Amino acid sequence: MDCPVPARAIISAIVLAMAFPSPAIASYTISCDSQGYRYQYCSANTNGRVRLVNQTSSAPCIKGRSWGSDNGGVWVNNGCSAQFEVGGNSGGGGRDNAGAAVAAVAGLAILGAIIANQDHDNNDHNGGYNPSPGYYGGQVPGWAVGTFNGSLYGRGQTIRINPDGAVNVWYQDGRSTQGWFSGGSMTIDNNRMNVQPSGGGIVVNGAYFGR
Repeated sequence: MDCPVPARAIISAIVLAMAFPSPAIASYTISCDSQGYRYQYCSANTNGRVRLVNQTSSAPCIKGRSWGSDNGGVWVNNGCSAQFEVGGNSGGGGRDNAGAAVAAVAGLAILGAIIANQDHDNNDHNGGYNPSPGYYGGQVPGWAVGTFNGSLYGRGQTIRINPDGAVNVWYQDGRSTQGWFSGGSMTIDNNRMNVQPSGGGIVVNGAYFGR
């Protein structure tokens, strides 16, 4: 059984982290090519910062559709090839430190509210978005990465599957939800659905979704 971490210890850790900012990281440029219109992942230390600086393909490079990134690198798909500037940070100037201090105060206020409701939250299961343990860093095949439009069970919807396995769904009625992709299936709102490639798109439980 895990022991809860005292609230005072959590707050102290945040204050110490703010007192010792991380060192500056220099930015650099990498190339990433979707050869044969296939998904390609290019490893890089992005530090959460990626900017497309030069598209080298005739196929369009659209963020979130044919290219994207995470802390471990940049991915491209659907023929996108480009050069990307990755990494770097602000270098810790005076205004940045002031902004970080303001963010820290806001974060501590939020943390206090969370701790105040901790006991209630521990006993409240709302059935929301609960990704599987292997969700982050999962291997998603190139055919499954992208944004797809279609209709399932009579409901028009848009599905976006990210390279890390995260799934976002937007419905025509304005609702949205999240889930995850793993092992050839997609789990949305605790419902597991089979996903297969078909004609440049995907088939979800027998329903076709095109790019």
